[in-house]
Amino acid sequence: MTDRHLGVMLACVALAAALLACTLNFNEDVSTPAPDAGVAVASPDVLTGSAPSVRIVEPGDGATVPVNQRLDLTVETDSTATRFQLNVEGRVAGTIAMPPDQSGPTSAILSWQPPRAGSYRLEVVAFNGNLPSAPAAIQIEASGLVSAPTGGGESCTGRVLVTQLNYRSGPATSATRLGKFAVGETVTVIARNEPSTWFQVQRANAQQVWVINNRQWFATEGACDTLAVAE
Repeated sequence: MTDRHLGVMLACVALAAALLACTLNFNEDVSTPAPDAGVAVASPDVLTGSAPSVRIVEPGDGATVPVNQRLDLTVETDSTATRFQLNVEGRVAGTIAMPPDQSGPTSAILSWQPPRAGSYRLEVVAFNGNLPSAPAAIQIEASGLVSAPTGGGESCTGRVLVTQLNYRSGPATSATRLGKFAVGETVTVIARNEPSTWFQVQRANAQQVWVINNRQWFATEGACDTLAVAE
């Protein structure tokens, strides 16, 4: 190959390289532009909600309680919670699913009964959907003294276990909503509807209202089997 031929070949190679570089630059210029910085993009927290923070209001850490007697744990969150879970020694001992359409801080009463004397670690986890809180924990001591059983009494009483539980003018969700109970409020149960899905109750101010019969939200005790059916 002569020097002339070699020079022509090198010139062709250089020209091809230049054309390729131009093509690459052109493709970069027409690529999809970056998103507009002024367009708001929802964060994962906005899309899925956020995990609540939970604390155990009572009993206090280190409390001593009788064996075989119900222990009530009052818990609360700083934001919306859809359910609570109670773990005892690492095992699930109870759950409460909150009434629907919760918003803002919530409270609930979780119950557990120590089966024998000893030391127990109790943990409560609050959930907002599938997002769990960090657990709140206490240690309790169950004494060896078994409390004597209490009589049921001649009346039926009820206790509200959750926030934002409605009371209504009649035994149906379509009945007028008159207000919401406070957590821990106790009432006298005076009647039921025919299928026992609702209770008619009397509050401390003598107001008579209806509450749904859901054991996670409303606990009854006493002579509740003989309740009359409201007309």
